[in-house]
Order: sequence, then structure tokens, then C-alpha cells
Amino acid sequence: MGRFDKVLVNNNGIDRRDSGYYSTPDFVANYISNELLALNPSGKKALDPAVGDEELLSNFFIHGKEIDSLDIIEHGNIRYSNFIKKDFIEFYGEKKQSLFFSSEINLEYDYYIANPPYNCHEVNFIRDNKAQLKKLFPKVGVHNMYSMFLSAIIDCAKDGALIGVIISDSFLTATMHSGLRQQILNECSIHQLILCPSDLFWSQKADVRTCILILQKGKQYQNEVRISNRPKNAGDLEEILNSKLFKTTDIKNLVLGYKKTANQFIIDVEEEIVDLFKRPRIGETFDCVTGISTGNDKKYLSKDSRNGFNVPFYKNPGSRKFRTTPDAYIINDFMQESLIVKDFMVRNKGLILKEGITCSSMGLPFSACYLPENSTFGVNANIFPTKEDLLWLLSYLNSHLVTYFVRGILIRSNMVTSGYISQIPIIDLSSDDKNDLGNISGLILDGTLEIDKGISQINSVIYRNLNLSQTLIDKVEDFALNLTKRV
Repeated sequence: MGRFDKVLVNNNGIDRRDSGYYSTPDFVANYISNELLALNPSGKKALDPAVGDEELLSNFFIHGKEIDSLDIIEHGNIRYSNFIKKDFIEFYGEKKQSLFFSSEINLEYDYYIANPPYNCHEVNFIRDNKAQLKKLFPKVGVHNMYSMFLSAIIDCAKDGALIGVIISDSFLTATMHSGLRQQILNECSIHQLILCPSDLFWSQKADVRTCILILQKGKQYQNEVRISNRPKNAGDLEEILNSKLFKTTDIKNLVLGYKKTANQFIIDVEEEIVDLFKRPRIGETFDCVTGISTGNDKKYLSKDSRNGFNVPFYKNPGSRKFRTTPDAYIINDFMQESLIVKDFMVRNKGLILKEGITCSSMGLPFSACYLPENSTFGVNANIFPTKEDLLWLLSYLNSHLVTYFVRGILIRSNMVTSGYISQIPIIDLSSDDKNDLGNISGLILDGTLEIDKGISQINSVIYRNLNLSQTLIDKVEDFALNLTKRV
């Protein structure tokens, strides 16, 4: 969540931090419910397992459907549904425990509609119930509340039941959610996947990236998938939904399933870009690794170089490109300390103190910087090419195309780990192209070329090499220059 004033009490006097509840805008609620009703006009029963203020349910009520709902808090006047004050995850666990002769729950509902909780209270809930939750979600994991909600809904649904949710879109790409993606692919037909703008919940002081997802339990209902990429703002999303301004794609084009990728869901990515992921990856060509986690940064890291703390330590260049300064200085005897202190971990010891490339780990921009010899590095991604490959690779990693690879395809959340960076495809470059890219990095590093001008030159080399269409180039450029609205 973004950093807003912690005044999060809704119109019913309920602090959203207690429930993770953020009201669904009316035009989104109407769209999801109307789509479910259009797909199955004759259904009889609906369930909202995180009902909030019932904003998702009015269309079902108008159409004479029987509606049940659950929530941990009664948010306001119950008008449309048979409400039970109960945690849906607890409800799901009880249903699982009651199974004797069948492995399937198969609740009677024809429609499931939900805006699952995102944040806040879920941290304590998961921590306090982790052992039970791991048994309940062995394949999907217990990383956050919304993913468990969606997994439980899918598991509860009978064949043909429709599922419509507005949900955090971090599950689309994050490796930790590969189990949830696989559950969706194994058990459901995907009808729609629509990315929402980052400002959709700003009026409620929530900075969260979401998507609209419409599923149907059972693989036999799969047709083409309606998709829409991230619009600029809520007004544009409303126009897209009202006018049905969607693209359609085959389900096989929705998944980046080549080699070691974790079935990332990709939205509106051109075939020529997807084809690049069939090429060798960073991690298949170079060492792409993490390094040191001290377990106690206050004890083992110093902001400035001083007696006993003289070894530069890099952990996140952030938005800095090509060159950066150390984030801190680690204790001189860090190797010895790792042998004594259990929580002080030095990974990939053979690469520590070698020259390489250190990559950003947090924040929207993806950046790569020169890692000097005799330095250490943290749990961000660090790459160790040969001396001949270092400078051209540094240029390539700072290109707008790689920004698009990382932020538009591989990972949509703010944390970038070495696992994602290792999946970046390496394009075929001639010796002349590598020399040109290497020279640009060299000029930037010695201060004779401005970074923005250098990146523009890098982009030109790469676009020329790949012979990309101008339309695709414009899309990549727009994405890289407008990350806050496009990711």
C-alpha cells in the first residue's frame, strides 16, 4: 500500500486497516456482475465471500438471485444478501474438513463475486495461523489474503460456476504465486483479464494495482480471452468497460510458459516480443546471484567507511543507472562472521569481491550499475559476465526494452529478485553492436556522456538490431517512460 495518512475510516465508521476492505467503484461492480449474468442468465444463487458494503450485489438482487454473503465485519445495512459474520477462510477450512467420500466441495452457487481483502490485518492473521493455513493451501501457499481467497473460491466452485473478482494483479507474474496461476490454468476457463489503472482506489487512500478477472470452473468453457492493458486512469477504464474496447487472445498466448518461467500471465504482449523469450536467458549465460544477508544490518553495516567497516556494500541502486555509490560499508571480517553467526549468510562466496553488475531490487524502475572489484553485495540480483561482456551487457540491461521485459512481462510487483533477472532474454548482437554498446557504457561511466543521451543511443542500437516495427518501438518507449501508469 502507498504512504497515505492513516485516516482510513469508511462511511460506516470502520477502519479499513482492520479488514483490508476497500469499496469497489460502482462502474466496476456493475461491469463484473453484468458480465457474470450475461454468461449465465439462468443461474439462481450467488456468494460474495468478502461482502463489505454489498456494492457488488445489487444487480444480482435486481435479477432475483438468491444471495449469500460473508465478512469478518458487518459494514453497514444488509439489503441484498443473507449475511453471516464469518471469515471466509475459516468457512473454507470447515468445508474441507467435512469432506469424507469426496475431494471436491462443489458448493451450490452459480456465481461467486468478490473484492478480496488486500492488506493490513492479513499479516497478523497469516502469522498467527500459518501452520493451519499451510495445510489448507499446500500448493498455493499462504503469501497473502487475496490469493488464498481466490484459491478457496475456485476450490469451492462447482462445474460451470462463474467467478468474477477485482483483485491485486501481483499474482499475474510473481513467482510465489505460480501455484495459484497453475490452479487457475488447471481448473478454470479464463474469460476476461482486464488491468485496472493505479488510481482506481486513490479516493480511498489506497495505492494498489488491480485487475478484473472473470473465470468459469471447468476447462471445457474456454474460448478466446478478453484482455485489456493498463489504462491511464479510472476514466479510461470506465470507457473501456462501457464500450467493450477489448482485445481477444487465445489462452496459449496469455501465458509465458517457455523453459523456466513460472507461467506468468502476460497481457497484450506482441508475438515478436514473446519470441525473444525463446532465446538464451541471462541466468543461462552468466552467473546471476544474490550475496550477503547480515541478519542485523545495524550491527554489521555502517553508512560511512570507518575503522572495521571498509568494504563497500551494494544492495539496491534504485533508479540510478550505470554508476552508483555503495549503500553501506560492511565489516571487514564478514567471511569469518558468517562462519560464526547463523543468521549472517554469505551466498555465492566465489563471486564476492569480483567485478560485475549490480541491479535494482525495489521500486518501479529497473536499473543496472557497475559493481567495482573488491565490493560486496546484498540479496539483490548481481550479474558476473566476463570482462569482454561486462560493458555491452550493462548497456543492454539499462535499455528500455529490458525495462519492458522486466516490468511489463516478468514481474509487476515492486520487488525484483535474481530469479526474475535471470529470465531476461539475451538478444543476438553482432560484434559491432556489442562494441557500440560497450563504448556507450564506457563514456557514461567516465562522465563524458549523459545517461539519458546514452540510453537513447543504446535503444537505437537494439531496435535496429531486432528490426522492430515503429508501432512496437513506440509502445516500449511509452511503457518505459510512464512506468507508474503502465506497470
